[in-house]
Parts: sequence; C-alpha cells; structure tokens
Amino acid sequence: MQNDNDSQTPAALSMPAAAFRDKAFRSRTVVFPDGGTAAVEQGRVAVTMPEHIAFLEQHAGFERVGRADGDS
Repeated sequence: MQNDNDSQTPAALSMPAAAFRDKAFRSRTVVFPDGGTAAVEQGRVAVTMPEHIAFLEQHAGFERVGRADGDS
C-alpha cells in the first residue's frame, strides 16, 4: 500500500508532484484503487505516483492545477 503523503524514498523525492484542486471538499482523504491514500488539505492535494496522477486526472471531482512545486 502506497501513501503519497508519506513517500520519502529517494525515488519518490526526485519525482515531480502533480497538484490537483478538489472541486467538492476542502479536506478529505483520497483512497486509491491500490489502497494508497493522499490527504486533501485546503482544497488541494499533491501526488507523485503515476497511477495516482492518472486516477485523479480521470476523477471528475479533481482539476489538475500543475505541479506541486509551483511550476505549471
């Protein structure tokens, strides 16, 4: 089970994080099909795993807003 909020491996730290805006909630926990989780805080969530990025891109409740490091 992968948790995007707790990924501290060297590979995870080097991957750019994709940022998303939650259209419905300001705070919640997203549970991915692989069992991983990511926390929405202040209407935003950032993920690094390609599977999690793809999941959020296909979810109508989320809008991609660029990379979590501030770049678009």
